[in-house]
Amino acid sequence: MFYLISLQILTIFLVNFQWYKISDLMNEKVKLRTLFHVNMVGTFVESITPSAKAGGEATKVYLLKSQAGLSTSKATALVGIQKTFSLAAFLFLNFVSIGWFVIKVGIKSSQLEILLFSFIFLFLILILLLTLILYPRKLGKIIKFLPNKRNIRTKVENFIIAFEKEIKNLLKLNEKLLYQIILSLFIWILFAYKTYIITKGLNIELSFISSAVITYLTYMVGMLPLLPGGIGTFEASMTLFLIPMGISYSKGMLLALILRFVTFWFVFILSGLYIVLQEILNLIRGDRLAKQ
Repeated sequence: MFYLISLQILTIFLVNFQWYKISDLMNEKVKLRTLFHVNMVGTFVESITPSAKAGGEATKVYLLKSQAGLSTSKATALVGIQKTFSLAAFLFLNFVSIGWFVIKVGIKSSQLEILLFSFIFLFLILILLLTLILYPRKLGKIIKFLPNKRNIRTKVENFIIAFEKEIKNLLKLNEKLLYQIILSLFIWILFAYKTYIITKGLNIELSFISSAVITYLTYMVGMLPLLPGGIGTFEASMTLFLIPMGISYSKGMLLALILRFVTFWFVFILSGLYIVLQEILNLIRGDRLAKQ
């Protein structure tokens, strides 16, 4: 278990490092400590809201503005680019996984419907992200319906112009952005490796490739915005995909619960403790200032 927890901490570090490198490409020197704070709070929010992580991403944009001093356009560009890289890498792995599962294992119509619906849902989110990143002025058709009280429309238009400028500057760095896509793939491969480690500990006969396929398909279904953090959906999906591979329901559920604890509950508890600790430290600082 210690090894699995260590791998999860490595995953958290790599995600923060990716944010750090992307912010550096944007000529913003944001400290890793600040990015860690943003991601911890964002992770807690997305863990208690339905999946697809929309609530968490909005929180991260707000915190990047308030804590790191980034403009709204830069904060949105940073969150949007990182999310796009991660989702694109994830969908590529899932495309391969679906093909492998159909060819090697076979699939029932109900399973295929769930997989296709989940894939199409996430693919549409990726298309939306790419459209907003590559063609932000498409929002102009929506902006014209906004009321211009307190210059709302003008502020949105100015944001789009600034956001487009940030994205164009980033897209000029083709080679450096390619490294970020590779990093996203590596981060997702770590998730598959965690599953593989657990299968070895439970004496479940699954190859690394099989473990990876099950991991990605399960996470894909778990990202549907049904329940906060995909609770229940994740465990049921993993068991559903393991049974056709000859894994018993009990072992499949145990595998799902252990993986879920390492990659979700541990991170959720860690982020919650971090927020509580920050609040305590803020109260202590406030008391010291009041006594001075």
